Amino acid sequence: MTRKLLLLAMAIAALAVPITFAACGDDDDDDGETTAAEETAAGPTEVTLTADDAGGNYTFELSETPTLDTESVTFDNQGEESHALVFARINEGYTVDEAFELEGSKGSAVLMTQTGAPPGKSKTVELQRPMEPGNYAMLCPIGSPEGPHYKLGQLEEFTIE
Repeated sequence: MTRKLLLLAMAIAALAVPITFAACGDDDDDDGETTAAEETAAGPTEVTLTADDAGGNYTFELSETPTLDTESVTFDNQGEESHALVFARINEGYTVDEAFELEGSKGSAVLMTQTGAPPGKSKTVELQRPMEPGNYAMLCPIGSPEGPHYKLGQLEEFTIE
């Protein structure tokens, strides 16, 4: 075995040792401390929503789906036009279109936050209230000759259990 292969084998063996020891132990003991893996499993406290309009294609892209732990949203406008964000919980019995037309009135939606950003800019906003289980929408309400941007693709809908 050449010296290089021997060093490579020793390096691989050294990396495998911590994995072997990490797998050993008593899984039943709970010291009450939260591990890093458990903390990250809770959900993102901040998400990023990227708006774009490249080639006339209006898109919204979420970094991660918000959860009950989400506290803020960074709205990142990568497009050539100004875009806005309306983030709302859509109440039971209403569609996004109905809540949009009613502007959230009559109990159709609960505003979580809203903001806007010119081309190439971003803005971070805090949620106005804690997240709760329900149906949510993030949309761009800005109108164009073809219709509101959310009907052209700048819409993200999700449910939190």
